[in-house]
Amino acid sequence: DLIITGNLSTELFKSAMKKEFEMTDIGLMHYFLGIEVQQSKGEVFISQEKYASDVLKRFNMLNCKPTPTPVAIGLKLSKEDEGSFVDPTFFKRLVESLMYLMATRPDIMYGVSLISRFMESPKDSHWQARKIILRYVHGTRNHGILYSSLDDFKLIGYTDSDSARSIDDRKSTSSYTFHFGTGV
Repeated sequence: DLIITGNLSTELFKSAMKKEFEMTDIGLMHYFLGIEVQQSKGEVFISQEKYASDVLKRFNMLNCKPTPTPVAIGLKLSKEDEGSFVDPTFFKRLVESLMYLMATRPDIMYGVSLISRFMESPKDSHWQARKIILRYVHGTRNHGILYSSLDDFKLIGYTDSDSARSIDDRKSTSSYTFHFGTGV
């Protein structure tokens, strides 16, 4: 499989490829590696609604009550949290699934990075934190990233830090995002 992106020169490239190789042009891309692509004049919207639903189903959260934020306000997690241990293999599968979902969902990145710190020996409190992320995903399954053509593309960056908030090692979590035009 081959994905070709670009402007008018892509037609020349496709013509040259067809001369050298046997190939079929199946038109605009709609789905690739779990990423749904909707294209219209001057816009491309990418999302993972089906994948998000599959993740919710896999972790028994398909019928949960949605929540408006991916992380509980004031949430502090620690390696020393009380509670019983959770199966680390199952917890790692969850974190891996959420990490792939971040390809089109940067809004869950902080919560996923927070729970990923506890993959080696997760406890009940870490498991409960993942529930909030999944409840948020449930209510926002159709969210994604919109890229649209603009006459004036600007690169804008944002950064933030939580200043030594980690209870275990007093490290800070820093984050950044860059917007190019309308897309992250």
